[in-house]
Amino acid sequence: MDAIQKIIGKINEQAQAERQEFEKNRLAEIDTNFLVEQRKIMQEHEQQLVKQTEQMQKRFQQQKNRLEVENRQEILKKKQAYLEKLFEEAHTEMTQWTLAQHRTFAEVVLAKLAITKGVFIPGGLVENGTYPKEWLEEVANKQNKKLTLASPSAVLEYGFLIEHEGVQYNFLYRDLLTEERRNKGREFMQVLFS
Repeated sequence: MDAIQKIIGKINEQAQAERQEFEKNRLAEIDTNFLVEQRKIMQEHEQQLVKQTEQMQKRFQQQKNRLEVENRQEILKKKQAYLEKLFEEAHTEMTQWTLAQHRTFAEVVLAKLAITKGVFIPGGLVENGTYPKEWLEEVANKQNKKLTLASPSAVLEYGFLIEHEGVQYNFLYRDLLTEERRNKGREFMQVLFS
């Protein structure tokens, strides 16, 4: 019986050792799988973080660019409004010129205008007597031109028009300033805001 007990004891010991070895191997396998899965999850997490960081940076850059564009547009609007105000003030100043200033301006324009005859048409807001017939004849004689005075224009503006052979030259103050702004607005902006 003792021998059987010894065999059973040996079998039990061997089984216990096998169970412990199996348990040890199984735990090592579980630990290895856990570490592999943990590394895999950590790598996926890192990749996700990198991806999200890139997306956040991209969104931030887009937002920053949009804000910069909006800021530049706002600054440009303010500059344009300021330029408009300057042109409006220039127009107001021109409309308040003295009689001598209105006439001097007209004489200079007529001297530069390459025509020999024409019709002088005062703007609709020009006061009577600003450009009298006698004054126009005197200017025309000095400049060797034949100019006739017409009734004021229906256009309610300061300044004058010159009509020559069906072509009308516009020297109405607002139109002159509008043309100047259109042609040289960028230059004025650079000079004012550089």
